[in-house]
Amino acid sequence: MPNSDSMKILQFCNKPPYPPKDGGAIGMHNVSQGFIDSGFDLHILSVNSEKHFVDAEKLPQEYLKNTNFQAVKVDLRVKGFAAFANLVFSKKSYNIERFYNKQLDEKLIEILENNKFDIIQIESIFLKDYIPTIRKYSKAKLVLRAPNVEFMIWQRLAHIEKKFFKRIYLNILAKRLKREEIQSFMDVDAIYTVTNNDASLIKALGVKKPIEFVPTGVDVTKDLSTEGAITEYPSLFHLGALDWMPNQEAVKWILDNVWPSLHTEFPKLKFYIAGRRPSQWLLDLHTDGVEVVGEVDDAAAFIKSKAIMPVPLFSGSGMRVKIIEGMMLKKAIVSTSIGVEGIIHEDGKNILIANTADEFIESIRKLIWKQDFYNKICFNARENAKRHYSNKVLAQKLNVFLEGLIINS
Repeated sequence: MPNSDSMKILQFCNKPPYPPKDGGAIGMHNVSQGFIDSGFDLHILSVNSEKHFVDAEKLPQEYLKNTNFQAVKVDLRVKGFAAFANLVFSKKSYNIERFYNKQLDEKLIEILENNKFDIIQIESIFLKDYIPTIRKYSKAKLVLRAPNVEFMIWQRLAHIEKKFFKRIYLNILAKRLKREEIQSFMDVDAIYTVTNNDASLIKALGVKKPIEFVPTGVDVTKDLSTEGAITEYPSLFHLGALDWMPNQEAVKWILDNVWPSLHTEFPKLKFYIAGRRPSQWLLDLHTDGVEVVGEVDDAAAFIKSKAIMPVPLFSGSGMRVKIIEGMMLKKAIVSTSIGVEGIIHEDGKNILIANTADEFIESIRKLIWKQDFYNKICFNARENAKRHYSNKVLAQKLNVFLEGLIINS
């Protein structure tokens, strides 16, 4: 039985964890760093798509040394004919089908034939079609890290979709994804989620495998110091991938339902929208007080410079990493209940919960009119994040879970 300083782990990623520029990459990278800091022999194999492409030769040498990083190009673009053929002639999830690639499968076989792993961790159910290969070529414990319960995202999107035929299509996607997701849960040896809500949901689906929840944390020693930061107060900001449907939906909802009233009352107030790959409608946006920033090089610096973070998420599962980062950086956050699912918080003390347009408007008005209240929320948010979401503490929790799988095998 390996001890903690000799455990050998393959982290199989659906996109490169480095550089950690978005919530998904941050979550994977934090896990990687926890493994490295624990002295584990880590190997990373990643899908390398056009959307999240990295040139491995340009990654830091220390990172390559610590992770044995390898990546294979995979075309994940949604193709109209392929999507239609899948809808008509297949019962598989197109979301998952796109991730299978013969060259990636061959690279996986090569790695498995040349290494004896104790743990193989797959990042998300989108890599489920590689499970047969892993089982054939390795006796390692197979662990699924589930950053979301994916079918829940699509169910919620379908529920709020107003266009009849699109709603039918989204429901089909959700149904197929649910079937394959449940099968994935059954095919692995253990699962860990980033929220207790998702862990409970998976158990409620009848899954009897070992299940733990390990939130995505923040490194309290890096980047997240607020000393010397100059904040534009008041100001609103969004930071999150603008090619992810729930984020697009959130930004549009603010612009349609919240911003007009706020801009009328506070004509000098600015709303900054940051995130990679903004849609054309956002790039073409000409709304007073709204600035579409696009992708930012330094997310922490951007967050530090702004004041209030509205998070009107109405679909999705998992945990919003940017909320944790915002808390650590002393931001005043106004979120829906769905937005903070799985995040330890106290409404009115370290965050404000709002589920309607009127509630968002009133919460933001209060933060603008009462700066002492704003300062209190910000201070308490940081203390909450430091107490519950330190990477070091969470890495220790994960290590205990993984080591337990090996001890009990």
